Amino acid sequence: MYFSSLDTRIDDTIYKNLRLGFIWASKISLITLMLITIVIWVDFFNKENSNLLLTTVNFGIQGLLFVFGLVFFVQNKTLKHYKIISSIYALLFGTTWGGAIINLNNLGHAYVIVEIVGNLLFLVVLLSFYTYRMAVYLATLPILVFTTWYSIADPRFDLLFAFTKLAITIIIIESGRQLLFKWFTTRIKQEHENQRLLKQLAQLSFTDQLTKINNRRFFDFTIDKQIINAKHHRIPLSIILIDVDYFKRFNDTQGHVNGDACLKSVATTISRSLLRNNDTVSRYGGEEFVVLLPNTDINGARRVAERIKQNLATLAIIHPSSDINDYVTVSQGIATWEINQRPNQFINEADNHLYNAKEAGRNQYCSTKK
Repeated sequence: MYFSSLDTRIDDTIYKNLRLGFIWASKISLITLMLITIVIWVDFFNKENSNLLLTTVNFGIQGLLFVFGLVFFVQNKTLKHYKIISSIYALLFGTTWGGAIINLNNLGHAYVIVEIVGNLLFLVVLLSFYTYRMAVYLATLPILVFTTWYSIADPRFDLLFAFTKLAITIIIIESGRQLLFKWFTTRIKQEHENQRLLKQLAQLSFTDQLTKINNRRFFDFTIDKQIINAKHHRIPLSIILIDVDYFKRFNDTQGHVNGDACLKSVATTISRSLLRNNDTVSRYGGEEFVVLLPNTDINGARRVAERIKQNLATLAIIHPSSDINDYVTVSQGIATWEINQRPNQFINEADNHLYNAKEAGRNQYCSTKK
């Protein structure tokens, strides 16, 4: 199971939130531009104003930018250099809105409409870009500069008022950004921790507590998936059912502590005999193990069984009560999945070959002849 680090998860989520924020900001901006354009045309319908047509054209160009942003970010894809792209878009967002504020002022609405639009934009930027500080300020600063300038230019306000308003606005934006970002990271950390705990629980539920390899539950879960995969892709699938020869005698003569140590060693040896990451071994029950070999035909499974046999011979666990060898050996039954064969039929076939291996003298493997 893939499990990303906390930093990676936060970084990925920051981009996803930014992408949604850009989409939302673009939509709000398009709606706002459309409403402002309608209002100024209605307001100036019977008035002569040489800046009206130019303002409308500028708004149209600005609207095209937001349409482009909407189309670009609505695509659910991960951008490699998303911070650079986000910074550029945020700067264009703030700069074009700064230009729009100039045009609105030139139309004669001055401070009132500048203040209304500015406050709306600060809210949009904060809610849309809060996960990335650079984007917040690249979008905010151009708007802050122009709204502050018009505060200074308005005869009703003095210089102290303008800079006090500027400082308070920056404090509100940064405080809001930090509060939202803290909430954002806290939620991600909680989700990350929950997924980590779920992963640990899944591992525990799929792990045999004695041998530390996969357990029967894992095998039952995985074989269904592998059969579906084999059927879908038309690839072979094999299993090896393994039984430790005369293990009851080993337990009776050597003791259960040594018996447990024997099972651990056998499990480790089988696991090390599997050379591919997708090959798995599970404790099937008692002294039985089962190896699941995706994309492996009968000949490949025989090679794995031979490797297990040789590695156990090299390990040489002393077994004085065995009738066939001075060391621990195993019998193995090999089966390859047939089309439309159910899991229980597949396992029964391997079990039948395991029985044949025992009947033939143990310390060997039997399989369907193909």
